[in-house]
Amino acid sequence: MFSLLFMVIQKMAYSNLLLLLMFTGGSSGNSDNAKNTNANARSTGATTKTTLITSSSLKGIDVSKWQKEVDWDQVKGADVSFAFVKATQDDYRLDPYFGRNWEETKRVGIKRGAYHFFIPAAPVQGQIDLFISTVELQAGDLPPVLDVEVIEKHTSGAEMRKNMHIWLEAITKHYGVKPIIYTNQNFYRRWLQGHFKDYHFWIARYNTIEPEINQEDKWLFWQYTDTGKMPGVNAAIDLNFFAGDMNTLNLMCVPERLTPYPEKVIIAELEQLPAVKLLANNID
Repeated sequence: MFSLLFMVIQKMAYSNLLLLLMFTGGSSGNSDNAKNTNANARSTGATTKTTLITSSSLKGIDVSKWQKEVDWDQVKGADVSFAFVKATQDDYRLDPYFGRNWEETKRVGIKRGAYHFFIPAAPVQGQIDLFISTVELQAGDLPPVLDVEVIEKHTSGAEMRKNMHIWLEAITKHYGVKPIIYTNQNFYRRWLQGHFKDYHFWIARYNTIEPEINQEDKWLFWQYTDTGKMPGVNAAIDLNFFAGDMNTLNLMCVPERLTPYPEKVIIAELEQLPAVKLLANNID
């Protein structure tokens, strides 16, 4: 019963977040492959324009092996609220800096999330298993991210989306929180719009104009440049905005685990209720 209650609470929290952001419709440095050009991260054909980012919006970064060793104390001092860290790619590749970045973001108090670079043609179960075996999420961590920005010529859009759904559902079941989908503006428009209404998007659009997405979809993160500069990082870095405040960000995170109430204690307490005692006496 209590595990069911826990699931209900989680679904309510996520539903409230969806309602809060329903009016909203940030190559990426996320890939070990060649980066997309700025043109690939732009689009003019989406349906919903928003103005969600202000001077007080939360700022964040995402990192991988390309940034090598990051001085996270300096990053924390630069008013960075969140960071996404590359963990895995394909069904076999680990980012060599994931362990260090994962621990350091936690140490300095930057809200952290882990992402997987998706290869549509690779075995989806292998990609699920690799991420789960690599990433241990704790309460307060951001949801996992599925980074989708490439598709092989022999893979159809329908096949890619089917495998994406398999990954997303398996990760949701394992961690108890819905993942975020990362992509760029053009890739979203061509392959993803309207197909993932139950998930939030993180959109790369290297422009002063916010992401434009299908009116039934929702974006929360905007990657607005891949040539940013940041204290403590000796390489160009992706910079992001979050379309909300810290309370909204916390709503997305992995929840505290509820400890199931021991069955024996529940029964003992029920037996002390007057109505139960009366029923027991009548039966005797």
